[in-house]
Amino acid sequence: MMLSSLISTSVFAGAYVENREAYNLASDQQEIMLRAGYNFDMGAGIMLTNTYTLQREDELKHGYNEIEGWYPLFKPTDRLTIQPGGLITDKSISSSGAAYLEVNYKFTPWFNLTVRNRYNHNNYSSVDLNGDRDNNDTYEIGNYWNFIITDKFSYTFRYRLDKHWLPYFELRWLDRNVEPYHREQNQIRIGAKYFF
Repeated sequence: MMLSSLISTSVFAGAYVENREAYNLASDQQEIMLRAGYNFDMGAGIMLTNTYTLQREDELKHGYNEIEGWYPLFKPTDRLTIQPGGLITDKSISSSGAAYLEVNYKFTPWFNLTVRNRYNHNNYSSVDLNGDRDNNDTYEIGNYWNFIITDKFSYTFRYRLDKHWLPYFELRWLDRNVEPYHREQNQIRIGAKYFF
């Protein structure tokens, strides 16, 4: 699975809460996310996430609970950072986990690129494309192109209102979905973070 997204990598130390709504154009599904996290001064962080999905007006379902953490393990230069991370997800059908390694390179103060290799493992079986039961483990390669236009505005349409509020808008491509939608999975995200 290939994930391509545009995000800002501006990291602010301290605690934050976040609310985000996402809409997937292929599945016509809306996701509501609530998150709390903490970023440490050295770049490490932890996040707790809770989501709900809404596919029809009368169908609000719990999506998942997740805990994620990361640590900037190796920084050979001011421009290059290598950072491992991992997460555990709890869903109604079972649980899953993932481990990833990110490499970030700052080409300029206003442009950097992050490449992420991530392995996802599910602790439950589902029917695969061949009709067999399988854990449906996946391997992702993601790339994040980060443009910071000013101290307050970045290419992902994030605008820092003040030291507390950071609203944002993101467009994402999540790969082509063969079953059951037979079309590209594009996603629109609108959200806001509040930093304490």
